[in-house]
Amino acid sequence: MTTFRRTGIALTCLSATAAWLAAATPAQAGPAASASASAFALAVVPEYGGPTRLATLRCEPAGGTHPHPVAACSQLQAAGGDFAAVRGTRGPCTLEYLPVTAITHGYWRGTPTSYSETFPNQCVMERTTGGIFDF
Repeated sequence: MTTFRRTGIALTCLSATAAWLAAATPAQAGPAASASASAFALAVVPEYGGPTRLATLRCEPAGGTHPHPVAACSQLQAAGGDFAAVRGTRGPCTLEYLPVTAITHGYWRGTPTSYSETFPNQCVMERTTGGIFDF
């Protein structure tokens, strides 16, 4: 399957999940908390095969299908909800070229947000995004 098609499928899944999160979060949080709702649909799309991985992340309180929601929400809190501003972690990575694209759509404290970036490999992605896309 081509990368373009795989990314399109992932974006479709993310859009559907983000729409579900937008509809579900305010109802669960109540009217006063809807402006501070933070929920995301995340995807990791490998360019050269392998399964597309999907997860959901809710913050304040932390939850979703993400395996480490508290750590991921802490990273986002420190970056003011801006995925591009997340402070990465230091450490070595191999120089292999197996590109992956990290994609997210959702809401940070009620404000719509999205992020997409392609990295040279899984390790670089995890280091750069502080582990938010480590699922």
